[in-house]
Amino acid sequence: MKFVSKWRVLIPLIIIGAFSVACSTSFTASPESDKNSDFSSIDPTLSHIQSSEIVSGVLGDRLDEYITTDKPLFSGSILVARDGEILLSKGYNYANWELKAPNSSQTKYRISSITKPFTATLIMMLNEEGLIDLEDELCTYLPDCPVHWQEIKIRNLLNHTSGVPEYTTLLGADNASRDPHNVAGLVDLFREEPLAFAPGESFQYSNSNFILLGAVIKQATGDRYEEYLQKAVFNPLEIENSGLDYHSQILKDRADGYQIQGRVLVNAPYLDMSNAYATAGIYSTVEDLYRFDQALYSDQLLNQRSQEIMFTPYFGLDGSGGEYGYGWQISEFEGHRKVGHIGGINGFHTSLGRYLDDEVTIIFLSNIETEDIESIVTGFEEIIFNQE
Repeated sequence: MKFVSKWRVLIPLIIIGAFSVACSTSFTASPESDKNSDFSSIDPTLSHIQSSEIVSGVLGDRLDEYITTDKPLFSGSILVARDGEILLSKGYNYANWELKAPNSSQTKYRISSITKPFTATLIMMLNEEGLIDLEDELCTYLPDCPVHWQEIKIRNLLNHTSGVPEYTTLLGADNASRDPHNVAGLVDLFREEPLAFAPGESFQYSNSNFILLGAVIKQATGDRYEEYLQKAVFNPLEIENSGLDYHSQILKDRADGYQIQGRVLVNAPYLDMSNAYATAGIYSTVEDLYRFDQALYSDQLLNQRSQEIMFTPYFGLDGSGGEYGYGWQISEFEGHRKVGHIGGINGFHTSLGRYLDDEVTIIFLSNIETEDIESIVTGFEEIIFNQE
C-alpha cells in the first residue's frame, strides 16, 4: 500500500502567514501581473546547467530527468545517495531570481525545522556524557521556571508531549517577528501561557519545545547554542557551510527566499532569524546535511543505543504522537523505514529523509516557500524503490 505521509499535517515553523503548498508547472493567472513577473512564463531550460554537480548512473539520470521534465520550475538543491554513493547532487534554477544567480550543491538555505534533528542530537550527546538526563525536569535548567512547567521533563520537549503552546502564533506576523529576540525574550513570549494538556498526556507539535531545548543546552554546557553546535557537530564532521542564521551576516552563496502568489514570484516577507533559534534557525547545504546523515550511520556522534532511542516513536497517554521520536519525524514508504524532518519558513521549504534499512538519503532544499516538496519526494521514492 502506498504510504501517504502524515508529516504534512505536522506544522513546521511558519512565522508569517499560513503555509501553502502550491508550486507546480501551471499557475492561475493574476490580472495585475505584468509579463516580466509571470513565473510560469520563465523558460527553465537554461537554468539547469550548473557547476559542481553530480548525476551518477541510470538512477541518477532518472531522478534528474524527473525534475527537469516533470518539475522544471523547481528552485533549489537536491542530494540523493544510496549505500554511501551520491547519485544526484545538483542545483536547479536560481538562488537569486533577480540576478539569475544559480543554485548549486553549495548553495546555503534556511533549513527551518531540519534544525530539530540537530538540536535533538546535541541533547542525546549530552545525555551520553552524563550532563543531561532525559528524565530531568526542565526547571532544573531554567531560572525562574514557571510553576506550571514543574512536571515537564526533557523527553517531553523532545517528543512534543510537554503541552507547551506554540510560540510562533504569539510572535505573530507583524513587528514582533521582524524584531530580534534573545533566548530569554523568546521564552517570555509563552512562559505565562497555560499548558494545552498535562505533560505526557498527549502530543502537540510545538516549536516552543525546541526553543526551550536550546536554553537547556546553554545551561548544561555554558556555551551558546551555536557555539556548542559548532564544537560538538560541525567541527568533527568538517561541516563548513552551515551555522545559525543571522540577518546581518554576509554569507557567500546564500539563497534568497521567495513565494508564489497566483502566477507571480515574490520576495518572502522579512523574518528576523533570531526568532527561529534552536527550533528552525540553521542554514546549511545539501552536502553538509549529507555529512550529518552519514555520521549517523556510525558512532561518530551518537552510539547506536542513543540513535535507537531517538528514532523510536513515542506516544502520549491518549495514543497520539506515534509519528515522532526525539526531534525526528518517523514514517515509512511501502515498508521502507524512514526518519527525517520537513521544514517551512519564510521563503524556504525543506525535507530530509533517511531510509535507515536501505541506506538511502533524499535531501531537498528549496528557496520557494510554496514549493510542493512532499509530492516531489514521493516521486523520487517511487523511482528509487519501485524499480523493476
